[in-house]
Order: sequence, then C-alpha cells, then structure tokens
Amino acid sequence: MNRSLRVIWTAATARRRGPVTAGEHAVLPLRVLPNDIDFAGHMNNGVYFTIADLGRIDLAARSGWGRAQLRHRLWPVVMQETMTFRTSLQPLQAYELHSAVAGWDRVSVYFEQRFVVDGQVCAQALVRMRFLQRGRGVDTDRLWQLLRTTPPTASVPEWAKGWGDGARLPSPRADAPAGPPPFWS
Repeated sequence: MNRSLRVIWTAATARRRGPVTAGEHAVLPLRVLPNDIDFAGHMNNGVYFTIADLGRIDLAARSGWGRAQLRHRLWPVVMQETMTFRTSLQPLQAYELHSAVAGWDRVSVYFEQRFVVDGQVCAQALVRMRFLQRGRGVDTDRLWQLLRTTPPTASVPEWAKGWGDGARLPSPRADAPAGPPPFWS
C-alpha cells in the first residue's frame, strides 16, 4: 500500500481503535508490506521513520489533538529523530507501533515510539518535534493551551536532554555553509 494511502487509512480508522489520553500509549496494529522491504529481505530502515509518522498521526487523531491542530493551524515538524534497532521485521510480519509523548521542553515535544512483536521491542525511536503556527514556533506552554489539554508527565531520558544541543544546526535564517568534511568538528 502506498504510504499516502496508509496515512488516509490511519486517520480514517483511528476512531475505531478508541480514544487515548495525553499520557497513554496509542497502539497501531500494522503489517510489513512488500513495498517496505529492502534488498536484505527485511523492513528498510528508512521505512521505520515513515511508519513512525503514522503512529504520531494515530496518537493525534485518537487524543483529540489532531482536530485542535487543524483548528489552530498548528503544524508539527520533526526537529530530530533517532532510531535504535534490535531485531528485523520480516515480510508480511504483523507488529504493533506504540506511540506516546515522552516529555517536552520549552520549545519541543518528544515522542517515544516502539515497534513491538509478541510483546518484544524490535526497534525504538525518539522523535523531537516543534509545532509551528504561521511559520513560527509555538512554545509548549502555549501549545498545551491551544490543544486544551493538561500536558503529560515529562520523562525525557537523561541522554536526550543534551541531544538537541549536541546535534543542533544553525537557524534556517543563518548561514550554514557545508564546507569540507569532517562536518562534526
């Protein structure tokens, strides 16, 4: 199934999976499709990030945030994401994607997402997102007001607290020449 069709399917079927609150995990049942597979015969590592988008769409739809985002024209954008892989997902294998808000700081919201088979984590992502309104960032204090929700308990892992600063790029309004490698000096 084309990824655009998956987005439509996820949004259209969210209601039948039931509501979730800000502090709960939304569980989305999925299956590895033939177009998810790479030459190694398992789900391609880039597909995991695309599928993680579906989990956040499902969480937004089921928590009611999706409607509030549309009403206030809030657009979530990924600032950073990291994925840790434990075991591969195989062709046609059924799995669940668990998505939850892990916490937030002044400018961003962190989402924890786990790919689960038979109760075992196969891969785990941490995604840091910023919400924009009219092209400008919305601080999380204001975001929670616009979403009309009490923010969930923040439990961002210690290592992730410095992650944003350690991997930060210059503002899009600043100069950022590529230059020769190494890039991380």
